[in-house]
Amino acid sequence: MAFDEATQRELQAFVEQESAKAKLQSTVHEFTGRCWDLCIRDTKTNQLDGRETACLQNCVGRFIDTSVQIVKQLQTKQ
Repeated sequence: MAFDEATQRELQAFVEQESAKAKLQSTVHEFTGRCWDLCIRDTKTNQLDGRETACLQNCVGRFIDTSVQIVKQLQTKQ
């Protein structure tokens, strides 16, 4: 089945958007794991200590900064 040119462009745009979403989701999972591994020392307790809390806040802050930069780059490519 052959698609007309407009449909092909629409499909290509859809594939690119989905690919960008998958890349962002992959990045989210990667940073979540990194922040956890970096900040959490003891998983046996039900509470985070002050150092873990501060570390997670800083790590998440950098994660958000990175995510914003990724989104800006994706937008400029479109």
